Amino acid sequence: MSNVRLIILLFISLFCVSSFAQSSKKLKEKEKQLQQKIENTKNLIKLTKNSEQLTIAELAILNHQIAYREELVLNINYQMRKIEDEIESIEMQIVQIENNINILKDEYAKMLQYAYKNRNDEFNLFYVFSAETYSEAYKRMQYIEQYADYRTNQIRKIQETKVLLDSNLVQLQSAKTEKEQIASLQEEEKQNFLKDQEEQKEALLKLKLNEQKYVAQLKAHQKEKEKLQAEINAAIVAEMEKMKKEKEGFSLTPEAASLAKSFTSNKGKLPWPVEKGAITTRYGKHQHDQYAGVQIDNKGVDITTEQGAEVRAVFGGKVSSVFTIPGAGKVVMISHGNYRTVYANLKEVYVSKGDKIDTKQKIGKLLPATAGNVSEAHLEIWKISSSGTNTENPELWIKK
Repeated sequence: MSNVRLIILLFISLFCVSSFAQSSKKLKEKEKQLQQKIENTKNLIKLTKNSEQLTIAELAILNHQIAYREELVLNINYQMRKIEDEIESIEMQIVQIENNINILKDEYAKMLQYAYKNRNDEFNLFYVFSAETYSEAYKRMQYIEQYADYRTNQIRKIQETKVLLDSNLVQLQSAKTEKEQIASLQEEEKQNFLKDQEEQKEALLKLKLNEQKYVAQLKAHQKEKEKLQAEINAAIVAEMEKMKKEKEGFSLTPEAASLAKSFTSNKGKLPWPVEKGAITTRYGKHQHDQYAGVQIDNKGVDITTEQGAEVRAVFGGKVSSVFTIPGAGKVVMISHGNYRTVYANLKEVYVSKGDKIDTKQKIGKLLPATAGNVSEAHLEIWKISSSGTNTENPELWIKK
C-alpha cells in the first residue's frame, strides 16, 4: 500500500469524523433550545393552573409544548439516523483498514522470506563486487540500501495503519455509547409526547363541557381588546398627523430613515418583549382554535409569561407616547423611524415620552392576569407611511 493511499485513508477517516461532529453539534444545540422551550412552557402551565377552572391560556401553552415536543422527537430521530450512519461508516473504514494491514503484513512476510534466503552478508558483498563495472556495482549497492529502507517503511506503515485502526475502534465504541444514550432519550421523549397529548385531550374535554362559560369569557376579552385597540389607533393617528404638520407632508429625517432601515434589517431577529413566555393569542383575524363561533381580531400578539414580568424594548428607539387605558393598564409606544412598537397591559412604566431607548431596555412591569399566576404581554408593530398605517405580524419579526 503506497503512502498516498494511506494518507487518503487517513484523510477520509478524519473528514468523516469532523463532518459528523459538526452536524451532531448543530443537532445538539437545537435539542438544547427545544428542551429549554419545553421547560419554559412546563413552568408556565404550572403557573396558569387554577384549582377552580382550566384557563384557555393553559391549553394554548400546552399546544406550544406539544409542538416543541414533536419537533424535539424529530430532532432526536434524526440524531439517531446520523449516529447509525456514522457507525456504519466507521465499521466500513475498519474493514478497509484491516484489509490494508493484512496486505502490508503479506508483503512484509515475503520480504522476510527473501531476506532470510539472502541473509548472508558475504552474498551481498559478492553481489556488489561481481559487477562488471564500477557504475553497475554502485547501482547494486544502492539497490541493497533501498531494499533495506523499503523494509523499514513497511514496518512504519503497518504501525501507522494499526494506530488508525485503534482510533477508529475508539470512535466506534464512542458512537455506540452515544447511540444507546440517544435511544434512551428517544423513548423518554416519545412517552412525554404521548403524555402531553393525553393532557391536551383532557383539557379539550373540559373546555367543551364548559363551552358557554369560556365563550362568554372570550367575547368579553375581545371587547376589552377592542377598547385597547381604539386607544392605540388614536395614538397612531395622532402621531401621523403630527408628523404631517411638522414636515409639511410625510417624510423622515436622515436619522429616522436610518433607524427604520436598521429596524427592517432585523426582521426575524428581534428579541422577545419578555425573557420567557409563549404566544397564546396569535396575530390577525381568525376563528378561535377551540370555538368556531368566536372571532378573534388581534392587531399584535399576546404572550403569557410569569406574573409581574418586566417588559423590554425589542429594538432601540425613542418613546413617542405613554398613556393609560382604564381597566387595561398602561401602554408604551416606541418610535423606530416610520415604525412603532406598542407594549400594553403594563402595571408600571419606567420610561417617559421623549426618552431614548436601547434594545432590551426594561420599560415597564406587567399587570397580573385575571386567572392563574401569570401575566399577559401585548406587543404590536405598526408601519406608518404617506398612504396610511398598517400593522405587522410580530411573530415574523421576533426570534423563533
